[in-house]
Amino acid sequence: MKILKLMLFITILYCGQTNLFAQSSTFRGGIKGGINSTKIGGDASGLKPKVGFQIGGFMKYSISDYVAIQPEVMFSMQGAKSIKGDISLHYNYVNIPLIAKVYPDGKGFNIQAGPQLGLLASANVKGGDEKQDVSDQLNGTDFAFALGLGHDFNRLTIDLRYNIGISSTSDQGSYPNNVLQLGVGIFL
Repeated sequence: MKILKLMLFITILYCGQTNLFAQSSTFRGGIKGGINSTKIGGDASGLKPKVGFQIGGFMKYSISDYVAIQPEVMFSMQGAKSIKGDISLHYNYVNIPLIAKVYPDGKGFNIQAGPQLGLLASANVKGGDEKQDVSDQLNGTDFAFALGLGHDFNRLTIDLRYNIGISSTSDQGSYPNNVLQLGVGIFL
């Protein structure tokens, strides 16, 4: 009997949510992915950018024709390489940006800005055939501020963002993540 009540309660919640989103065109969600060019800044020396990817989902809430809020949850490959390319740092994060989108003309073009919380999923240093887990040597959280430009089409969104690292990846100095991202999303 308890299971039946729980199933009924979940069904009512689901139907209510479906009606809410069906009646309102202010909510749109989707999936997105893209490429990253990442570098570790601050006290880091002898490093060059590393290319990775990002993938995840987003929910856009339009406040008006001119302003929208877009929270996202993204898996992001970050890190850097040594200048010679023989050593590479592979940091994987689950990033949660909260992006404000301003549409100057009330149409698709937008300016983006907002904070981002990153949660470290894994961290490895690779050199030759050797790979070492360094997750325990890094901070588990990463804070950044995102700035970017984008364009929302009918079923597609494209953005170019730069995430400026605010916090350090390590307590041993200043090593912020700096990430240039090109993303493409599909509204579902």
